[in-house]
Amino acid sequence: MSLALSRPDSDLLARVSDFLVAEAELLDDRLLDTWFALFERAARYRVLPLQEQLAGQAPEDSLYIIDDDHVRLRERVDSILGGHTWMEQPRSRTRRLVGNVRLKRVEGELVSSRSNFVVHQFRNREAWSFVGEASHVLRDGPEGLRIVSREIRLDHETISAQRRISIIL
Repeated sequence: MSLALSRPDSDLLARVSDFLVAEAELLDDRLLDTWFALFERAARYRVLPLQEQLAGQAPEDSLYIIDDDHVRLRERVDSILGGHTWMEQPRSRTRRLVGNVRLKRVEGELVSSRSNFVVHQFRNREAWSFVGEASHVLRDGPEGLRIVSREIRLDHETISAQRRISIIL
């Protein structure tokens, strides 16, 4: 049964909010193996193009900045943790803020949510910020919440000030 939410279940909303904040903390603390373990085997991690580039077209018709399946995401995590990502030498420090968490749909064990985020990145006495919206599809099963998909939509008109995305958003 599919349920479009008009009044969110407060317990489920609290659990999803706690999960997203805990996920942000894992990323900030660089506990990437623990973060990766939150993903199901068929999961996707995507970063959509800048919002201006999406005007008038559906996101699924766009080229993604990042479009990782489980294998590619494992490679990304290993590369960052192994020091093989040259843009992360020296490694960045990050601080994430997650807010405005909304439940969008519940369909069986699947819970779709949206939240807003700001990720501050610091390295080499420079600072960059990434702002956008995250859409998660989570499976609410016996093991708790697990990530089926994580899609990031950046609000920037350009990321030239940030140069490149060298962190997991």
